[in-house]
Amino acid sequence: MWNKKVRGQRRRLKALIRAIDDKTVSYESDDTYICLDVPSSPWVEMPKTYGKVKSAFCREWISKTEKLIGQAPQDAGFCKVVGIIVYPELWNSQIVIFKNEEYYRNFWDRKGPYQTWIPIEGRSFAEERGISTGLKEVGYEEVLNDEDFTRRSFIWCYMEDDA
Repeated sequence: MWNKKVRGQRRRLKALIRAIDDKTVSYESDDTYICLDVPSSPWVEMPKTYGKVKSAFCREWISKTEKLIGQAPQDAGFCKVVGIIVYPELWNSQIVIFKNEEYYRNFWDRKGPYQTWIPIEGRSFAEERGISTGLKEVGYEEVLNDEDFTRRSFIWCYMEDDA
């Protein structure tokens, strides 16, 4: 399946961008966090998908994060919006809206026996893809260990700069 040619990439990209733009969020919920997933099938991460299509998806995902940061209510208490791009598994990308400060602080602690996040220094995913953004970028190398496999991926987080 992964070696098949991906047909209709431009059409699928336009539909994906429309679906990302149409996503709405209700900030009034009492949940500790709200999670927005990629509104698509995993075709965007296939090896035969053009690099320009992947970059366009990433650009739109970061843009949607910026829009949601601008829409966040100022009087609602704690509210942090974080856009997460997982590479090379782009389909696993998310936008997470944290509504609980303790959960937000604990979210970044990933030093367990099965999952570890190693900070990436001196590298920028957005610059590599030619994406300009005013958001703070934080990168991690994720290492997942199970009994029979080890998987590595890169996680790039985009958020408001707290400074």
